[in-house]
Amino acid sequence: MEKKPVLSIGIIFKNEIRCLERCLKSLAPLREAANCELVMADTGSDDGSREIAERYADILFDFPWVNDFAAARNAVIDRCSGEWYFSLDADEWLDEDIQEFLWFLNGGGENWDFAFITERNYYSYDTNGNYGTFMPWRLMRLSLGVRYEGAIHEHWASAPKYRNLGLGKTLIHHDGYVCMYGPEGKEKRERNMKLLRKKLEEDPDSLLSRLQMIESGGEEPDYLDQVREAVRLVQKKASGWDTLGPSIFRHAINSGRTLRLPELEEWIHIAEELFLDSYFIRMDAAFNIAAYYWGKENFDACVHWGEIGLRAYEDFRAGKGDIACQLYGSLQTTGPLCEMGLRIVLARGYFEVGREDEALALLGGLDFSVLDPQWTDNFLETMQMVYFRSEREIGPLLADAWEGIRAEKPNREWGEKRRAQFIQTGGKTFTAGYQKTETKDASFRRHVWGMYKALEGRCVLGTAAAILESDSPAEIEELLLTVENWDELPVSALAHAVMVGTAFPVLGRPMRLEELDTLAARLVREREDLSDILKCVTGADFSGSWQSLTWARALVLAAVRAYDWKDGEKGLYLAHVFAKVERAFLVGCYTSEVLREENLLALPAMHRFGWYCAEAFDALEIGDSVEYIRLLRKGLVSCESRKDMVEFLINHTPELQTPPPSPELLELAEKVRAMLAAYSPDDPAVAALKASPAYQKVSYLIESAEPLGGQNAR
Repeated sequence: MEKKPVLSIGIIFKNEIRCLERCLKSLAPLREAANCELVMADTGSDDGSREIAERYADILFDFPWVNDFAAARNAVIDRCSGEWYFSLDADEWLDEDIQEFLWFLNGGGENWDFAFITERNYYSYDTNGNYGTFMPWRLMRLSLGVRYEGAIHEHWASAPKYRNLGLGKTLIHHDGYVCMYGPEGKEKRERNMKLLRKKLEEDPDSLLSRLQMIESGGEEPDYLDQVREAVRLVQKKASGWDTLGPSIFRHAINSGRTLRLPELEEWIHIAEELFLDSYFIRMDAAFNIAAYYWGKENFDACVHWGEIGLRAYEDFRAGKGDIACQLYGSLQTTGPLCEMGLRIVLARGYFEVGREDEALALLGGLDFSVLDPQWTDNFLETMQMVYFRSEREIGPLLADAWEGIRAEKPNREWGEKRRAQFIQTGGKTFTAGYQKTETKDASFRRHVWGMYKALEGRCVLGTAAAILESDSPAEIEELLLTVENWDELPVSALAHAVMVGTAFPVLGRPMRLEELDTLAARLVREREDLSDILKCVTGADFSGSWQSLTWARALVLAAVRAYDWKDGEKGLYLAHVFAKVERAFLVGCYTSEVLREENLLALPAMHRFGWYCAEAFDALEIGDSVEYIRLLRKGLVSCESRKDMVEFLINHTPELQTPPPSPELLELAEKVRAMLAAYSPDDPAVAALKASPAYQKVSYLIESAEPLGGQNAR
């Protein structure tokens, strides 16, 4: 006779092709170590999920969906024959550490009727970021005959009346909530909302149904109405207020902060008075409250709640306090990332109230390899604040942080994301705009970029800081040789290098044209005026130095494209530099045959325009202003995007401008104009006057549409 299974595993599913096999594979160690049966109900799959289930299930049957989760799960229980029943969902998977689970099945559960297990709810599919925890009842002694209740969020309602054990080391992973608020979760949301609204119609005062509506209905138009009504019912002390109230107030506070609700501070005070012993308030809500008060610059309150949260994490990790509150809701901030985030917020609060030693101690105790890009940014901004507003030495802490942030934990991709965010956040402090803001601050002591000097030899920001602190071209050249990624080097460091006379590109480190173009474009975006840099770069002889010429070409092209040609102050200088560099580049790169006007179509548009500009300035130099204008206009035909530059040159080239008329000439023009006004236009005297030498001298003044004295025509 076949031995009765010690464990029946029950699963209901519909169209779970994404995750079903992962779930079933995770059960293999348990099924190999204990006598188990796997019973599965398909409630209407058409995506291939059933074919997967057929390879794993001991019992597989169809159960037509009747909008009732309890009915489906009870149908599974009815087909089970084990001593214990274990419920699992398709979007969950059992952790590989099953020693405690086996202990329970092999006699450890003898004196118990139910067991609840920690479930980890991930907020992203890669499971590397944040998560919350829940402790649902998942193991039941089948002989009790207890049934599931509830069309949605089904549960064993009578479980608290029996002997319950928490399996604290057994873990269920769950990523089914990741998609709930995206397009792929729309069908599930609509299904859930329909069932929950039906429950509320049947019992409007049900705090459990209100809580479930809040947890699942964040996108619903009446979400805030549900939150406010749930708060009202808790204050009214409706049935279950003491067990469900903490989770409800946690959601209310978090929504209040996110949506900037006027009731927020009132809810904070009520939660502190009624539920401060609950992890929903002292951990989940405390995280948001501390951040809220930081934003309000109420730093004493920020510290108060930050310390509450920090103590809560210490107690939670030690298994102290109301751990079983997770039976009534999911704690949302139990992951280490949230704890690191709270430490950063509290450190900011400490610093603001003058407790700098405690702030730095908190920051020094961070596990930097846990941070995500957002908290990496927050940490670094906190460090920058400390450096800017104090004389603290933070170099060693910053160096430790850099090593942890770029660590390949939990994998290489995650470490690279943090590293990239570190470079991006730190790089902003090197910009002219950032430094201009710093010097306007009354508390200004030192530029924030200086803190990155501690990373010299480890990070490109350390290299940039070392360059900015040096005036030695040879020393800077050695530093530039260590740059591995030019896209990450703050261009302010490169500008400084050029201004102090460092040859660039560095000898022995040739660079591609594309790299130089990118650097030049970044320099143009960063600096309002490139005149000084252009003088340094273009003042030398380019013969025999292709790298220098290519760098000069990149700079002038970027400058010409970005320059506001309505501003004439530096335009003529830029145009001359452009023509000079283009002439050198074209002669060096192309044959004389190509550089004939009839063959210029072989060149890129900007080089065609550059050729015409160079020729135009040659013509102007020998006094041929007519040829100068012709060549500029031909250049415009070859590159229409340079219209603003051509118009500028024609209107601002000194050789094309007529000197303003003398007072004597203006006086003569007025006399001639008065004489003309005395006759009819068709009078023969008018024709005779216009033929006179006097009229010819001042005709352009009289016939001009502009007032006398305002003329500056060509």
